[in-house]
Amino acid sequence: MCPVCGCSALPILLPVNSEAALQTPVVLPEDYYLTNFHQLLGFVEQQYADLLSCRETDFLNTFRLLGEDAQKLYVRLVGRKGPMFRSDKLSYPEIASIELAVNELAGAGLMQVNSPLDMVALSDLMTKSELLLCFPDQLGPYRSERKQILVNRLVDSGNPCPDLPFTILQPLYREELRTLLFLFFGNLSQDLTEFVLQDLGLNHFENYPLKSRLFNSREELEQGLSLSLLWQEVARDHKKRDLDELQALTAKLPPSSDFSHPTLKRRYARLVNAIARDLERQGALREAVASFQQSHLPPSRERRTRILAKLNDTAGALALCEEIQASPASSLELAFAHRFAKTLKGEKRRRQTAQFNELTLELNDNGQRVEFQVQAHFKHQGWQVFYVENALINGLAGLWFWDIIFADREGAFFHPFQSGPADLMTPDFYRSCKDLIYHRLAEMSESNLLDTLLATYNGKQGISNRLVIWPALSPELITLAVSLIPIEQLRAMFQRLMFDIAHNRTGFPDLILFDPGNNRYQWLEVKGPGDRLQENQKLWLAFFQENGIPAEVVYVRWAADRTRLNIK
Repeated sequence: MCPVCGCSALPILLPVNSEAALQTPVVLPEDYYLTNFHQLLGFVEQQYADLLSCRETDFLNTFRLLGEDAQKLYVRLVGRKGPMFRSDKLSYPEIASIELAVNELAGAGLMQVNSPLDMVALSDLMTKSELLLCFPDQLGPYRSERKQILVNRLVDSGNPCPDLPFTILQPLYREELRTLLFLFFGNLSQDLTEFVLQDLGLNHFENYPLKSRLFNSREELEQGLSLSLLWQEVARDHKKRDLDELQALTAKLPPSSDFSHPTLKRRYARLVNAIARDLERQGALREAVASFQQSHLPPSRERRTRILAKLNDTAGALALCEEIQASPASSLELAFAHRFAKTLKGEKRRRQTAQFNELTLELNDNGQRVEFQVQAHFKHQGWQVFYVENALINGLAGLWFWDIIFADREGAFFHPFQSGPADLMTPDFYRSCKDLIYHRLAEMSESNLLDTLLATYNGKQGISNRLVIWPALSPELITLAVSLIPIEQLRAMFQRLMFDIAHNRTGFPDLILFDPGNNRYQWLEVKGPGDRLQENQKLWLAFFQENGIPAEVVYVRWAADRTRLNIK
């Protein structure tokens, strides 16, 4: 059964996790979806009753007065794609009478029965064979054509819909329900599936206090919902939009001055950045600059600087570089400003890769990922090698600062399915927690660090934390890291990460090597043929060099390429 759409009423029987697949199956009750729906409604009413519109309140009151079967049918249908359904395609054994449930829903105003349909909507509910049976005269001569061509002919004919052998059902109050879901999660990307995944034991969340709410006025709610709907439109299908479409999206954006709510300001800025970047790609440079100016989040200033340089406005580009250097939003943005300012001034820059320790490795390509091949190479040399990339230091920090990440702070948590506080990826998190972070860093020692990490690893196993990728960690890896990485180096990496999690959580080298017998370790960034270092990787490598952290860039070339090119 699909836990999302509820297309079957059979109990769900799925493993809690991969290790317990055969030992601890979870059987959900047949009305699990209705229980979850009531939990959602109760939470929203408790937290946001004063923000609800009359129609949203009417829905809540009306739904609760329904009989259980009518409630079940409504929740089943609104959890599916819809918006219209055929009565003859519904099969929910836990509902005693779907017909009686439909009648009750219709009488309560929560369902429309046999609403008027156009040919396009009707064709979505019928197969090609059914269309041929319903319209034999119009479609008979074209029965070999694709369904879409048949639908186009019906639309062009202007014929009315015939009497149908089934009833068409349309649940109402969908917009109000969308608002209630948005109030619960604060976004449109999560839905009732979260409840199911938690019930199945597939997702676990920390038991943090829920004393805050995301929105404090109806205006903030409407602003947040409109931004999320617009984001869905921007992100839909990841399609490339032409200039007219992008200009239409820009026209829908309110001015940045309309937003005072910190979370909404960040969402607005991310949305503006996405639209402005597409405008830049379409060559609408001045429009892109104007859009980027509405955003306070990186990479808005970097993009504006680059565009101004393209427009030969060197003075404007330099002024932006100086602005960034005076108040950088991130280390990545600061590094860009230093580098680009030199370019604008015509100063020659030394290639940054030259300052890093490098190794060229020739291997016989076996078809695996290049990182795995390098990992195998160094294992043969006696190292213990782990492919960790960003998972190790992020994961260790997530365990070490666990209680700080999930601390009770105003505005941090507002629904029970969060893998971290709402501001974790923003400067606000560090500003709020910097004293706690500083003291936690100061009290680090090898013994208490290892004990705390292993205790947290065992005690919080599987609980969602945005910094922790559980499959990438193990007691062995944690023990090796704490035992062989000097405590001052771990402290330095933790400090840099926590200062700016959003930008510093990526860019770590691919592999870490341990040699317990000789009390040494080594980071390796692997680059296959034609691959180059990214800016965030350069920043971490430079940081490693400044702090005496052993790291090397391994450039791989294939022996077959050498033979083919007759290179000696």
